[in-house]
Amino acid sequence: MSQGSLTIGDLGEDLKAEQRRNGLELIGLRSLLEQGRCHGGLQQRLQSRRIELEERQRELARIRSLLRDTNQ
Repeated sequence: MSQGSLTIGDLGEDLKAEQRRNGLELIGLRSLLEQGRCHGGLQQRLQSRRIELEERQRELARIRSLLRDTNQ
């Protein structure tokens, strides 16, 4: 294997790492949103970010599933 080439396993690990990072950010965002102590504009931006992250998590799960299916 040459330098710089990616394997399906590498891609899967990268996706898993991104899911973990996003999950941790989501935990923090949900906590802030549940407390409701942010000003309106910030609350709205945090809510938008939470929605983006949740969509990305679903997308990553679909991609990982496709990679698993391809790898079998």
